[in-house]
Formats: sequence, structure tokens, C-alpha cells
Amino acid sequence: MSRTLVIDPVTRIEGHAKITIQLDDAGQVNDARFHVTEFRGFEKFCEGRSFWEMPGITARVCGICPVSHLMASSKAGDAILG
Repeated sequence: MSRTLVIDPVTRIEGHAKITIQLDDAGQVNDARFHVTEFRGFEKFCEGRSFWEMPGITARVCGICPVSHLMASSKAGDAILG
């Protein structure tokens, strides 16, 4: 029997969020979603800019965890370059 697990609210983050996990009949994770309810607009701000600018821009998304955003953006840039 498949199940859906919901973790709401997610703590230790800035803002409001929840996690929805769907399990298959064997209890294995079939799908997992992270839902964030706020729209900050940084995606639009980044459109049209060069990828090497992204670490400096995305590090300013959040005042609590700038290093996480910087590292994620840097890794995405590395993936673009191969």
C-alpha cells in the first residue's frame, strides 16, 4: 500500500516550507517534493546574466545561509562547463 508522508512545517530554514514524500508499496521513496511558499524573484533577476556572475548574486538570496547558495551556484556553473 502506497503512503504519503508530509513534513510541515520544515524548521531550520528561513521562511515557510513543507516536504511531501510518496512511498511505493514496498516502502521505498517514489517521489519527494520540497514546497516553498514565498516568491523572492531572484530567478528573474538572474535571467540574461553570465553564469560566472551567479555565485556572487545567489549568495545574497539569504542572509542566513549565503555559503549554501554560493556553493550550489558554483557547482551548477561547473556542471555547465563540464
